[in-house]
Amino acid sequence: MLSLNYCKSLKGLPESIGNLSSLREFSLLGSALEELPDSIGFLGNLETLNLMWCESLIVIPDSIGNLKSLSKLLLNGSSIEVIPASVGSLYYLKDLSVGDCKRLHSLPVTIEGLSSMIEFQLDKTLITGIPHQIGSLKSLKKLAIRDCRNLSALPESIGNMSALHTLILNKAVIIELPESIGMLENLSVLRLNLCKKLSKLPASFGNLKNLYHLFMEDTAITELPQTFGMLSKLRTLKMAKKPYGQVPQISLTSEPATSAERKVLPSSFSNLSLLVEFNARAWKISGKIPDDFEKLSSLDILNLSHNDFHSLPSDMRGLRVLRKLLLSHCKLLKVLPPLPGSLQELNAANCTSLEIISDLSDLQYIMEMEFTNCENLVDIPGIEKLKLR
Repeated sequence: MLSLNYCKSLKGLPESIGNLSSLREFSLLGSALEELPDSIGFLGNLETLNLMWCESLIVIPDSIGNLKSLSKLLLNGSSIEVIPASVGSLYYLKDLSVGDCKRLHSLPVTIEGLSSMIEFQLDKTLITGIPHQIGSLKSLKKLAIRDCRNLSALPESIGNMSALHTLILNKAVIIELPESIGMLENLSVLRLNLCKKLSKLPASFGNLKNLYHLFMEDTAITELPQTFGMLSKLRTLKMAKKPYGQVPQISLTSEPATSAERKVLPSSFSNLSLLVEFNARAWKISGKIPDDFEKLSSLDILNLSHNDFHSLPSDMRGLRVLRKLLLSHCKLLKVLPPLPGSLQELNAANCTSLEIISDLSDLQYIMEMEFTNCENLVDIPGIEKLKLR
């Protein structure tokens, strides 16, 4: 192991560095290195090369392709402009990180040779496209492409990455997801937060049978595909928008739409029986939330604040493990139905049309309730029997 971390005056290495035949780990994190000698390719036993935050490093020599034992190549925060094509010869490379390489604008097509890759991090780069050869990375489990402002599309071949477990696209400028995303049968975590140009999910989305966590807050999506209820293992669904964003109205009812703008969440939504957290703040949900919403019996946190529905399910006691119910600024809501005894937090502040609340005496675990500015509410039955903790 050789560590030259934060050597702020170190600009170069001697050619003789290639003679360190037993070297397995070489770290130059935060050094002033300007170039690597070609002899780096002689380090046949090197497993980890850390060049993170070498901000003066612009070029990686082609000889890096000779590092047949290399499993981890970390280039985050360097100034490299091109990844050499020879990197495709690194058959045992498992982790390639080029995040914050703000001059990097493309990836070599030879990445298809990285057959052992498990993690690939591309955050905050200037890449304009991802070669379709990325679909050859059959072992890849995590792909992170956060904040890539020039990347507007993903290749259809992404559906071939059968081992992919986590896909992170936060702050991407993608307009749509490829239809092939439904082929990612092992995808467990999908992050789409702040993808403000993403306006819809493909019909194939329901085929993600192992999707556990979906984060899509502050996107342009206004409706979910009809196949959404097929996500039978979904635990977390966070799709909140900014409270005062301008989005079309949608409806949770199965009744016919009354205007072209009204959208309908899929009728199969209540099939998501394993859903633990659902945040749909400011989706402009309108109409009546149907009674079969009670089938979401695993819900622990439910946030429906800043919406326009006028009715909740007639009885919510079927949500037997619900701890937190957030309904603030639901200004058309008139009645609060019977609630589950598991509830610990209830926020109905600024529900200005709220007139009737069902008996709360069964809420023996309640710790916090808020009815601020519920100006039409004259009675809170059962509150005298509660012992707020």
